[in-house]
Amino acid sequence: MPDLTKFKKKIKKSLIKINKDKKSLHDIDLSKNYVKDNFVFNYNKNILSDEAINRIFTFANYLKDKKKKFQNKDMWNNITSNDDHKNLMNYCINGDKDNFLKLILSSGKSKLVHGFLHYSSYEDLFSSDKVKHKESMQILDKLISLAEYKKLLKVFNPEQGGWIVENINYHKIIGETFLHEGKDIAPFSSPNFTFGINSNKKFYCLKDFKMFYTSLRLNELSKNYNLKEVHEIGAGLGFTAYYFNKINQNNYYIYDLPNILILQAYFLMSSIGEDKVSLSGENKTESCKINLHPFWEVFDNKESNNLLWVNQDSFPEIDLNLAKKYITKILQSKNSCLFSINQEARNDNSVGGFQHTVYDLLSFSQNFRSIYRSRDFLRLGYIEELYSINS
Repeated sequence: MPDLTKFKKKIKKSLIKINKDKKSLHDIDLSKNYVKDNFVFNYNKNILSDEAINRIFTFANYLKDKKKKFQNKDMWNNITSNDDHKNLMNYCINGDKDNFLKLILSSGKSKLVHGFLHYSSYEDLFSSDKVKHKESMQILDKLISLAEYKKLLKVFNPEQGGWIVENINYHKIIGETFLHEGKDIAPFSSPNFTFGINSNKKFYCLKDFKMFYTSLRLNELSKNYNLKEVHEIGAGLGFTAYYFNKINQNNYYIYDLPNILILQAYFLMSSIGEDKVSLSGENKTESCKINLHPFWEVFDNKESNNLLWVNQDSFPEIDLNLAKKYITKILQSKNSCLFSINQEARNDNSVGGFQHTVYDLLSFSQNFRSIYRSRDFLRLGYIEELYSINS
């Protein structure tokens, strides 16, 4: 008689492979009931003091007054030109606390986080169980990859068989993954209405797993190459800076678009504390380890040594001329490194041209040396690179 157990398992594996999200590295056995019982939209009340909100308002006016003109035409400027971003900045400039909080406390539903959070929109996630299932698969896929990197799970290998991910206690793995040198690392305070997993009375979204990985790499590189500061160009909502600060006390500098800096200021202060974040234009104190600056200020800084520059998910989409200026600035550093996690698809850039690559940008100079180039540990089609600068 045929072995029905083996037959059923083969059918199950075939269905898992058929339903696999094409962005995932792993074939995950994930039931509809598991998604329903464990994945939610989070919500947090505002915890910032009036003093912190007023600091953000002062910061917005500083950004408006100091803004320098750059001929940068790219997808990121398109994203931040929508009404939600304009309204957020106007509320800050006009000191409109009620409308500021109303918008930022519903940011997961708005255009404020487009390109910085989910793969799918809030509307699609809210209305479709199928979309929820795919996003859940993505979240667990990143968790598994992160746990593989930290040697908490075997690296699943299709060449050796047994590549279907099943019978894993995800909550146990999350708890173990967010330990660093025996210290529990609390998750970032994600925007409200973010979709993610409730685990161990904490909430984690896709970006928590992706950016905790980046922070671990930055910590390792900082120590291995004796780099004293991290300088990130384009930092999303600030997840990586938050996690890095949890495991390393080196100063962390962010350079970004004005609208995005406002979001970073709010979410970083909410996540790590108001006294840990310095806003450009303020008097920096010793406790402030995360420093937010408009992107044009990176060009005003004097040359420095032993810096770890980082860019992820943005160099290929940034205006080519501006990206070249960033690279020129980076390559002036002495005894430094550039860490990049980016794609090389060369797709349409949404403004009438095509995306470029990091190695395109570096082709204009010789003040660097490639240390390694590999596929990214967490994402299909992404390249992780490390370059030594003037060493």
